[in-house]
Amino acid sequence: MSVLGRDMKDTILIDNSPTSYILQPECGLPILSWYDDMSDRVLMDYLPMLFEMAKVDDVRDCIPKFVRNHNFDMQQAMMVL
Repeated sequence: MSVLGRDMKDTILIDNSPTSYILQPECGLPILSWYDDMSDRVLMDYLPMLFEMAKVDDVRDCIPKFVRNHNFDMQQAMMVL
């Protein structure tokens, strides 16, 4: 992700595969796979959390507080934010 030239404090990678963010785990948010599910709404469920994360100075300070073993609880995330 750092190759993109973006400031990592403002960068979040949402992916169903932890290998996608293995080099920057403090920027990675796991999500369930959506293959072949046209009614999938999981990303929409992330919106309240993402709006709150937009207000923090550095996402790398927040994400490790609620993502553990490539899983997280939305309620815990909202309490941290």
